[in-house]
Amino acid sequence: MRHNGDPLEQDPGEERVRDLLGTLREDIKAPVELRDAVMREIETDRPSLAATVIDWVLRPRMVPVSPAFGALAVAAAAALVLVWPTPAPVGEQAVGVPETPTRVVTRFVLVAPGASSVHLTGDFVAWSRDGIALEDLRGTGIWTGDIALPPGVHQYTFVVDGSEWVPDPSALLQVDDGYGQQNSIVIVEEESEA
Repeated sequence: MRHNGDPLEQDPGEERVRDLLGTLREDIKAPVELRDAVMREIETDRPSLAATVIDWVLRPRMVPVSPAFGALAVAAAAALVLVWPTPAPVGEQAVGVPETPTRVVTRFVLVAPGASSVHLTGDFVAWSRDGIALEDLRGTGIWTGDIALPPGVHQYTFVVDGSEWVPDPSALLQVDDGYGQQNSIVIVEEESEA
């Protein structure tokens, strides 16, 4: 802006704003040590591939469904219920229908030498603290139990002395329980007739 014929003068406030904008545009670089420390921390917190896959499979998801498709699905389910074969009475086998096992005996073992009691709990007993009592038959600290479970994927853990929740150290798969602990995973397959 011109004042009384003076050459173009710069407003001091405008000059200060330009200086601040120039400062904000400068790249700010973190020290190399900080970057390396952050990257090391990120790499150590990375879950295993198995835990990632189990988490992805078990994570609930929202699936949008149109009302027409929902009505069609309900009608299909109703039709399926009407035509589904009824089971044979106890002690009889339905003709032409192969018998399938409904439960498979699975052995659970925990080595806990100082424990006075060990219980097995999981999704198959609604996470009851008392769950299923395991036995240390020889007094060696090796607690075992043979449990009949339905085929499928089950989460479980051990409760030692009524208060300490311990995941199975011999389980191949573990998953976060949502409370800062791990649950063990057991996959029970239907027994095949050989």
